[in-house]
Amino acid sequence: MADILMLEVTTPTGLALETEAEYVQAPSVQGEFGVLPNHLPVLAALKCGLMKYKANGQTHVACIGPGFIEAEPDRVIVLSDLFASPESIDVDEAKKELDEAVKTLAAYGERHEGPEYEELQRDIDWAQARIDCVAEADRLS
Repeated sequence: MADILMLEVTTPTGLALETEAEYVQAPSVQGEFGVLPNHLPVLAALKCGLMKYKANGQTHVACIGPGFIEAEPDRVIVLSDLFASPESIDVDEAKKELDEAVKTLAAYGERHEGPEYEELQRDIDWAQARIDCVAEADRLS
């Protein structure tokens, strides 16, 4: 029985993260999803948000976009459209993107449908996830 998980995060541009982890927590569309070693196999859909994992006794955080997480007893594979570590995030740029997307979304009024609306909502979620990621990393350090 393994007491460590191999965590792999893959985006359309390639492998974004590969590390051993003691646990992984990710935002599924059904709520927070946690994986410990020897987890039963499962596949879940992910939404944009914070992914936490513990490696070498230290909790780390990153943000991920929509995708899927596959858990096996000894490994976790995350397939996500987006990934960012706290070090790679420009918080000022994320705040600017959030403000712009919220203003554009406000122009939609009561119309909460269609591909343009969904894209704006994704932009808002991704900007907020990056802001939250840096704040959580600061809190953990």
